[in-house]
Amino acid sequence: MSGAAQEIELKFRLGPGAAARLAVHPALAGEESVQDLRSVYFDTPDQALRRAGWGLRVRATGRGFVQTLKGQTGGDVLRRAEWETPVSSEALDMTALKATPVAARLKGRRDLSPRFASTVRRRARLIAFEGAVIEAAYDEGDLSAGDRAEPLRELELELKDGPPEALFALARRLSADVALVPLFESKAERGWRLAEGAERAPRFAVADPLPRALTTEEALRRTALVALGQVSANAELLRRVRRPEALHQMRVGLRRLRAALSVFASLLGEDAEPVVAELRWLAHETDAARDLDVFIRDVFHPAALATPDPGLAPLGLRLLAARSGAYRRAMTAINSPRYAALMLETLAWIETGPWRTDPDPVRTWRRARPVAAFAGEALERLNRRVRRGGRRLDRLDAAGRHRLRIRVKRLRYAAEFFAGLFDHPRRERRFLKALETTQDAFGALNDLAVARDRIPAEARLTAPEIAFAAGRLIGRREQDAAALHAASDRAFARLSETRPFWRR
Repeated sequence: MSGAAQEIELKFRLGPGAAARLAVHPALAGEESVQDLRSVYFDTPDQALRRAGWGLRVRATGRGFVQTLKGQTGGDVLRRAEWETPVSSEALDMTALKATPVAARLKGRRDLSPRFASTVRRRARLIAFEGAVIEAAYDEGDLSAGDRAEPLRELELELKDGPPEALFALARRLSADVALVPLFESKAERGWRLAEGAERAPRFAVADPLPRALTTEEALRRTALVALGQVSANAELLRRVRRPEALHQMRVGLRRLRAALSVFASLLGEDAEPVVAELRWLAHETDAARDLDVFIRDVFHPAALATPDPGLAPLGLRLLAARSGAYRRAMTAINSPRYAALMLETLAWIETGPWRTDPDPVRTWRRARPVAAFAGEALERLNRRVRRGGRRLDRLDAAGRHRLRIRVKRLRYAAEFFAGLFDHPRRERRFLKALETTQDAFGALNDLAVARDRIPAEARLTAPEIAFAAGRLIGRREQDAAALHAASDRAFARLSETRPFWRR
């Protein structure tokens, strides 16, 4: 294969009819080329390439075959390294792979085989926009793996020459007239989910160990992109099927992104505030759906199964109706232009925002520091806040314990962001486990407070008999309050005794 090139592109999901509007959009004026493309993706049975962040395909075009190796690490949705070479057929050319970074990983292996394929009709135009040369390509077709298939309808904007800011400027220009929703998963990632029958599986947080020599600026960028990708993948899943876990994981992605902006706040200026405000808006639009999911799962269902009671049936119907309404509200937000703008502008801020070029000498120094030096200081600061918040744990009311839970959660996310940067893996595992246990214990108390303070209003439990039935269930749950308080006290005590893994 030829030497590595860097592909810089944005991807967008398009709705029906969008292609026709794009075809006549003045910002995309230019000569159009049309190609029918079939791409076959290869890997080993144990997914050696995928696990290492690589994708390997052979693409058939009208002019022949091209073998391409792509590398994507750190959740990078804008830049991908790639190695391309012409080949004679749809079969792999193993000799060409010897000149790429995966040669050592594949040494001696002969078990690379097709895993899935994509077939699309690509309509592409090469345009000049704000000092850049950009290829705008509309792909329509499908992904296939065995007897499974999934439609593809997406726009790719690839930077051929010029500043990356031009990509976002063109995307904003187009999104003013056509609904564009940024996509964070490549065709290869979606193909793998299809091949594994996991196309309806929620997207969980992806572990992305940070190299010690990485700058703090790049560490924030990578951490934020991984979290934003988690939000996007679960929102896309919710468009297809209502899954409580998908909603929950979308919210986890939002929390992790907000936590990253908080942990790295010393690098940022006030330009981060609009981003945080929009993330908070999206989380708020999904609050009621998540609250009702938890109440139905943890309070209503156990009670209904343990003691059959005809009086619970009207409450159950009311809760289900309320949850349907709450999901409609969440989906209205996800399908809105505001959500599309949130995803595009947050991605643009991460990649090209003023925080990355702020000339302030102190911020410039902070951005350039190795992340390992920054991480120890950040974790120490967050750990002190947790310990201060829990000094008089026995005197904290529900609101105080909720604030402490948020501090514990932020420390946990930061510990996960910086995992692997220190030479104490056993201490790291113990500390993370203590954080998880503490967060869960305080979370159970918070769920009880939500059931008492928010569920009656969110579910509109106004009918006397339904309100009475809900009150009985919540009352039974509150009988566990003392045990839950004791469990949270024990968990926090164990956390306080656990040695931080970032200290020598």
